[in-house]
Amino acid sequence: MIITYQDKNYFKLQSGDDAILVDPTDQRSFRGANIALNTKKPANTEEPSSDEEIFWIDHSGEYEIGGTRINGWQSSSNDEEKTIYRIDFEGFRIVIFGFLEEVPEEELQEHLTDVDIVISPAGGDGLVKPNKIAKFIRQIEPGLIIPSFSKDLKSFLNEFNTKECKEEEKIVLRKNDVKKGEMEVRCLKS
Repeated sequence: MIITYQDKNYFKLQSGDDAILVDPTDQRSFRGANIALNTKKPANTEEPSSDEEIFWIDHSGEYEIGGTRINGWQSSSNDEEKTIYRIDFEGFRIVIFGFLEEVPEEELQEHLTDVDIVISPAGGDGLVKPNKIAKFIRQIEPGLIIPSFSKDLKSFLNEFNTKECKEEEKIVLRKNDVKKGEMEVRCLKS
């Protein structure tokens, strides 16, 4: 699997011909993608036209698309609906926190255990504080943590006893590259 980062919470997860977009920002992004997940509603871009062959998800629920399982849980009820997703894709279990404002409710934790990868906000205006989300992440013990949003990762990295995080163009993973509970932090360049 290959993970790339565009900006804010716009990620692309790709394996072979299958691609999942997380919070895409424009219509051009849809080319070649199978699924578009939106962690907030209204989304950053308009829903694809009916002639696009992309499965559009912008709210909580259970989905199965071509062997990829997706579960979504609402995380806030302010002006924008926010959703946390767990994706089972190509043998990886991935959690996307998106535009999370507060730490998830404790009952949600049982659905997020046994995950390989967490993509989480690492700070920023209106988003969950780094120390609060880090405490929650430590409870679910993923193998890999990928921060989003924050340009200054110092507080977030300190929570995981990491001094620095070299930005990578992309993260290429095989299943055995991710060790449960390791909580390795890797950063992507936008």
